[in-house]
Amino acid sequence: MYSIGQLSKKTGVTVRTLDYYDEIGLITPSSSTEGGHRLYDDDDVLRLEQILALKYIGFSLQQVQEVLEQSTASWEQSLEQQLKMIQQQQKHLKELERAVQGVLYSIRFEEEVRWPVIFDMIHMFQQDTDATRRLFENYFNPDEHEAIKDVGTQMNENDFREWQKIIHAVRANIHVDASSETAQQLARQWMDKVDAMFSGDEVLEAKMWKAIKDHSGEITFYPMDEEVVSFIDRAVTIMHKRERNKKDNENHKRGKQNE
Repeated sequence: MYSIGQLSKKTGVTVRTLDYYDEIGLITPSSSTEGGHRLYDDDDVLRLEQILALKYIGFSLQQVQEVLEQSTASWEQSLEQQLKMIQQQQKHLKELERAVQGVLYSIRFEEEVRWPVIFDMIHMFQQDTDATRRLFENYFNPDEHEAIKDVGTQMNENDFREWQKIIHAVRANIHVDASSETAQQLARQWMDKVDAMFSGDEVLEAKMWKAIKDHSGEITFYPMDEEVVSFIDRAVTIMHKRERNKKDNENHKRGKQNE
């Protein structure tokens, strides 16, 4: 038999807590001394350990009391329900983590707090957290979708700063003619960075760009707004056309030389 002090020392539960459990009928001592001091037997210790285990899992005291009164089969059902609740909480925390990361990213990228962007991001996560997944499924097969995720996770601080610099430069020159030297330099910087990110996978790059163009201006592809996407699309198209013409001319010259 254990006195309340001994039980407290054995289990790490304070005397005050044991008093409260006794008061609400959660665990009642099996007997008492002639002087009225409470005594707990091994069954009481087992019940207290069960209480501590269920509390650790996340049950409220009321739920603990209900579970302890149930059969083994009901215990299993209660634990399954608790597991589902924990999994839902984990999902919510993961979504919350993504939302906070997105807001932090926008502040770092803009170098200021832009509340419209922040509100749009929060609304995106609140409205439908699976929307991005469904959007990507329209453009990529499962393997490509995983490859896109890998690209995101592999981005480091240097990548972030380089993209920030490029997009800021595009915004600063948004009204420059797409065929100008400035626009063409930006187009080359953009494509060099894209090629590095996607390891030169032109098919994946093309699919991603189509998704971005189709949804330009949406918060999903922040910070690439409609003006940035339109500018890059025009400049890169001209750049690729010039590169093809240059290559065709070189091939033509080599053909002439070999005649």
